[in-house]
Amino acid sequence: MRSLPRLMKLQSELLDARPAEFMLAIQVDARMVPPSGAVPILQITIHPSKPGAFEVIDKKLPMRFTVASVNAMGLTTPTANRRWLVYSLAPESQAELVRIQNYFKDIKAKKHENGGGSLSIGIAQDGVAAKDPAFANTQWESWLQTSRQEGFFELWSGSVTQLLQRAREAEKSSR
Repeated sequence: MRSLPRLMKLQSELLDARPAEFMLAIQVDARMVPPSGAVPILQITIHPSKPGAFEVIDKKLPMRFTVASVNAMGLTTPTANRRWLVYSLAPESQAELVRIQNYFKDIKAKKHENGGGSLSIGIAQDGVAAKDPAFANTQWESWLQTSRQEGFFELWSGSVTQLLQRAREAEKSSR
């Protein structure tokens, strides 16, 4: 429940986030090794309230694996059978996030002219989740940081089976 206020502020926090500080941390079973090149994707979509009022933004920004001490990042030390996978935005993704931030700030400034819009944010982790049945009932925790000062907050927690089920449901609904 501590994360709920942060989740509610996430849209506005994203507008002011420093892209270099934006990070996703996933705590998983220590035996889980993501496939080479599998990274989470930050999904950002902006739709106008009035169709055609401005260009729809639908971006998928790839993240990259980050090597750093989790304690230095403010994450708790995992137990012996768990580990953190920490991802940050690649330089190209950081530049694109700045462009999106500036675009959305401009849209907000002109809200009276175009009727405003909506911003949705998601993290696609399906390429990172292990489909090995040995991990089905292991715990998966997703944490997000939009600024170092604010630190990480929990996005979602559950079993790998639940995570994969949610990914399948999201894929079906997007068709």
